[in-house]
Amino acid sequence: MKKYRIGLVGFAHMHVLDQIKPFLTMPQRVEWIGAADIKPMVESEYFESSSRSRNLELCKKQCGFEKVYEDYKELLDQKPDLVLVNCENAFHGTVIPEILMRGIHVVVEKPLAYSTAHAMAIERASRIGGAECMINWPTTWQASVRLGQKLVSEGVIGKVYRFQFRNPDSMGPFSYGQVMTDRQLGKEWWHQEAAGGGSMLDYCCYGTILSNWYLSQEPQGVYGLKANFNHRFGDAEDYASLMVRYPEAVSILEGTWNTISSGYPSGPIVWGEKGALIVENGGEHGALPNVCVYRDRYSTTPNEVYSSGDYPLPEGREDLAKEVFHHLETGEPIHYTMDLKNNLWSAAMLDAGLRSSRSLKMEDVKNACWTIG
Repeated sequence: MKKYRIGLVGFAHMHVLDQIKPFLTMPQRVEWIGAADIKPMVESEYFESSSRSRNLELCKKQCGFEKVYEDYKELLDQKPDLVLVNCENAFHGTVIPEILMRGIHVVVEKPLAYSTAHAMAIERASRIGGAECMINWPTTWQASVRLGQKLVSEGVIGKVYRFQFRNPDSMGPFSYGQVMTDRQLGKEWWHQEAAGGGSMLDYCCYGTILSNWYLSQEPQGVYGLKANFNHRFGDAEDYASLMVRYPEAVSILEGTWNTISSGYPSGPIVWGEKGALIVENGGEHGALPNVCVYRDRYSTTPNEVYSSGDYPLPEGREDLAKEVFHHLETGEPIHYTMDLKNNLWSAAMLDAGLRSSRSLKMEDVKNACWTIG
């Protein structure tokens, strides 16, 4: 059984701590060879919980590697089999191609890229280098989200015409007990537009990949809106929304850092000719989330309730590490949401949304940078 030599590049995203967890459960299959961070556009002044320095410190402790390289290319010279990338969104388009061109596989935290141009650079590098780029989405590992898509694809609500998704309660990436000044917050990449910060790429991104998956259609155009209501210490938006036009459907996606309590399910919520389907956020008393189907007008009681606990993730592919190893070793397709080609569409939708927020008109998903048929 193959043992994978794995390196870590980038510690800007706190999801790196969740990303390594499934690999840590398989020590017989993983050798951690070292890590390297990417120099930020603006130097941080915060070094506690969720900071890049603390993320690196915790990964070093948990993974047990000793070597931290000044330049990530020095890490690549050690010829790892796989690199987990968690740098700023704006750096994906330069860092990931460098890795792929060396024939090294990549797992990158969502979203794939800051722009269509960066996404296409990653796709070209993957083809030329003969290496896989796989995108990790936390929602991929939620059985309820997979169950919802399964039911929609089976036609339980008939022909679908509307999809909706928004993030659950969030007041921003540093609202989980961190004590920070406005100056410190403004120096974090999350609040810097040039670094790929902002709620659109942070949260609307989930809806782009999920709506394409649920609707099984290619998006055509996007209306995008951005605003900064409460995080004025940075120039990145704290609220964003996308309205996406498909040939026979529409999706409405929201990403916000101003949600104390959502008050209703974040979704996905899907409307069809025969009813509506809601993927609930969580079950009562620790139960797994339900997927509810409503068929009667004005009713607040679902006609059918499906517990995600009855539909577990596939054995041997139930977490990130197992899914990646399964794909690389069997050649079987990786999960839809992790596939590079599907994520090119997601990146292009976000790009169109960003352009639309400036032009104030619908923008085509396929712009001049799009090179995939």
